[in-house]
Amino acid sequence: MPKQILANLLQQALYLNSSDIHIHPAQTGSLIRLRISGELYPFKVLNNSETEKLILFLKFQSGLDIGEKRLPQSGSFESQVGDEKIALRVSTLPHVNANEGLVIRLFRFNHFIPFLKSSIFSNESSQILKCCHNKTGLFLFSGSTGSGKSSSMYGLAELFLAEKLQSIVTIEDPVEHLNGNFLQIAVNEKAGLTYSELIRAVLRHDPDILIVGEIRDQETAAIVLRAALTGHLVLSTVHADSLAGILTRLQEFGLPESYLTQALLGISHQVLKPLYCPLCYGTCSLFCTHLKEKRTVLYEQATRKETIHSLFFR
Repeated sequence: MPKQILANLLQQALYLNSSDIHIHPAQTGSLIRLRISGELYPFKVLNNSETEKLILFLKFQSGLDIGEKRLPQSGSFESQVGDEKIALRVSTLPHVNANEGLVIRLFRFNHFIPFLKSSIFSNESSQILKCCHNKTGLFLFSGSTGSGKSSSMYGLAELFLAEKLQSIVTIEDPVEHLNGNFLQIAVNEKAGLTYSELIRAVLRHDPDILIVGEIRDQETAAIVLRAALTGHLVLSTVHADSLAGILTRLQEFGLPESYLTQALLGISHQVLKPLYCPLCYGTCSLFCTHLKEKRTVLYEQATRKETIHSLFFR
């Protein structure tokens, strides 16, 4: 029964282009909510028995401790929904009433928008492409969680791969988009596979393009910079809420200014904005499918010249 409940949930979630499924504990069971285009919508209610069996099934599939309810846990697994293969990242949180809350993040391997079509303002994405085309160095993206940073990096790399055969390696935590054209590696800190250790290993693997999911610390930043200076195109992200925030983060990492001026190709901050639906007069219902994509990416970007001037001459 829990397997069928999950299958039905996933089928509906994919049909509605949902990014997350929330299982929120309640007195008599749980509330199922779907996040669609950034907004959370109520979907259905499960009773106590259904909720308990579903959570146990999800924890088992994700490799979590099914008997542990007092501590947060996270894991992942893959599932087949019709003809589509997806990845599910499962995270649990203990609740005061001894039940658990659970969230499933959905990753669709073959469902992403081409980079040059990701924004209604194509000039911005074209500028990023021009900034990185046939070049070596470092280009950084930033944006809130779920704003499409990984999709932007993948889409950009796909454009370069379409021109000529290249070795593209990704290092991510977790791998969000399965792509047979890339060599993809998942960070596993418990096994010692940190970002910094994996980048060191990958640099011996002769990559043309290196995608690093996130620069989190000074050590990773220094190795990424070295990769960019030794003949590779490196695409990565930093946690920042604006272009100025990216520059601040780079300074916090303590990277030598002389290296940055050589390696940094440019920076971009992106946000997802809702598109106006002419049939719903801008406010779509949960089941409106008139627009294939209900949001667009807005890029704010700065080239190498602009970035360096902002960094070192202000």
